[in-house]
Amino acid sequence: MSRRYLNLTPLPEALAAMRQAFPPGDHVETVPLRQAVGRVTAEPLYAEYSVPPADIAKFDGYAVKSSETLGAQDQRPLPLAEYARVNTGEVLPPPFDAVVMIEDTWDDGGIPRIRKSAAYGQHVRRAGEDIRAGELVLPKGHRVRPFDIGALATYGIDRVRVRSVLVGIVPTGSDLVPLGTAPAPGQTVETNTLMAEAYLTRTGATCRRYGIVPDDPALIREAVEKAVAENDLVILSAGSSAGTRDFSRDVVGALGEIVFHGIAVRPGKPVLLANVDGKPVLGTPGYPVAAQTVLREVAGNLLAWWGLSPLPCGELDVRLSRRLASDLGFDEFVPVSVGRVSGTCWATPHPRGGGIQMAVVRANGYLHIPAAREGIEGGEEVRVRLTVPPASIAHTLVCVGRRDPALSELGNRLSETGYLLHCCNASTMGAVLALRANTCHAATVALPETEEAWNDLVLRYLPDVDLLRVQVARTELGVASAGDLDADSLASLRFANRPKDTAARLLLDAWLDRQGIPADPPTGCADARVCPARVAEEAGLRFTPIGYESCDLVVRKDLAADDGVAALIRIARSPESHASPGSAGKGRNPT
Repeated sequence: MSRRYLNLTPLPEALAAMRQAFPPGDHVETVPLRQAVGRVTAEPLYAEYSVPPADIAKFDGYAVKSSETLGAQDQRPLPLAEYARVNTGEVLPPPFDAVVMIEDTWDDGGIPRIRKSAAYGQHVRRAGEDIRAGELVLPKGHRVRPFDIGALATYGIDRVRVRSVLVGIVPTGSDLVPLGTAPAPGQTVETNTLMAEAYLTRTGATCRRYGIVPDDPALIREAVEKAVAENDLVILSAGSSAGTRDFSRDVVGALGEIVFHGIAVRPGKPVLLANVDGKPVLGTPGYPVAAQTVLREVAGNLLAWWGLSPLPCGELDVRLSRRLASDLGFDEFVPVSVGRVSGTCWATPHPRGGGIQMAVVRANGYLHIPAAREGIEGGEEVRVRLTVPPASIAHTLVCVGRRDPALSELGNRLSETGYLLHCCNASTMGAVLALRANTCHAATVALPETEEAWNDLVLRYLPDVDLLRVQVARTELGVASAGDLDADSLASLRFANRPKDTAARLLLDAWLDRQGIPADPPTGCADARVCPARVAEEAGLRFTPIGYESCDLVVRKDLAADDGVAALIRIARSPESHASPGSAGKGRNPT
């Protein structure tokens, strides 16, 4: 029997209910200093002793009595009568109170001479100048950084009490196989708990991953009971939705009290939170991107509430390159690629969905569409939470359009020049509109290899824009079918439908027209489809050529002087890229 969510709790209400149900506790442990990086201090840390412990020399030279150097001048150099040779960091011997650097003296018959008097305390580090015994080094609640370790060691601190949350992560699913096992059809490599461990560990939590638990309520119950007994927080991966093999709700509901099941967030709606023996059990969706959202927005929020440190996340105010629609009442998180084009930072969205991991991999940030909004208009200013260092945005090129494999190779070679290529998938029309709005550095368009297609689908919409065009891929397309194609079979042949204005559809329509067949062939359960020759060969189908598709990199000429764009064009035109360069595209002569 199908089950529905108990309700869809708004995200702010869900977070408030979670915090009320699970107040901060005394989660503390003591760790060796070298293990303290990334952890959050549970108490203030004070210096064990003063540094330096005594007056020391700042530089190599001579320790002197400052009063005995008075009167030294360029015209009247003064020999040092009483002095001691010292090296950097050595204790200043009494009764000396200053240091003259070795390069400010010269030797005259074995006696050092000076041309300038030394001030009291000159080139001397006083005892406690860095820090005095008992002085605060780090406050409570500080996330320990790598360079903090050296200071703590210097000040005599070799162990640190840190906030500690033990997180048990339990993967569920009969279809899961462990990392390193090639999945058979219907199987999936278990990766969500790897991701959860990596993410939560960086907040300062101590994570433990358990073995894969099949879709068996008794086994899931046993695993949850064990994890609850051994941890402060339990993450139950997958099984939180309402499918016939989703048992998480029934299991944790029998063991404790459901706090909420389902929140109004996308992706990540089927999230489950229960109170089992006073401890939170968080059920996350199986789709990876949905699971990421829950880890970031829910689990991360709980750990921050308990005193751990949220991951550093730079934010940037940018403009949205195109309109994004969203359902009212849902908080939505959308992966985007941010790049600076002609002095303005633009965010270009990637495909949305809980299972599209590569959208997140290809992105360098994400934006939040609040539940009170039905979308965000193109050109509107938005705040993006970056997933990369903010400085990298200046070295990011955004390319909108067809994501051909050739672009991946271009991106690999571009990275050697210090620039990153972010490819955002879009139709040919979407790519052309991005060029027109000047929201991207480059676009890729896939068209039939004809002047007519270039003029009708590109230049028509960019009549006053000077363009550079470089072919990056050329693919022969044809009709793949089980049997021979003849005049009798063509008329009734059902084709896999392809969107209009794509190269495949344009070439197919033109080919059918030459055969005397109507331009809109029957569709439905397909007898044939348009594809590259390699795809037909791999499927064991016959291949009838119908023409060539050209995938072109297109750049506005006014951006060509940008260092990153120039590097991209240079690489695309190089013999190694097997590209054939084109020429200006304004007017009638694009190639």
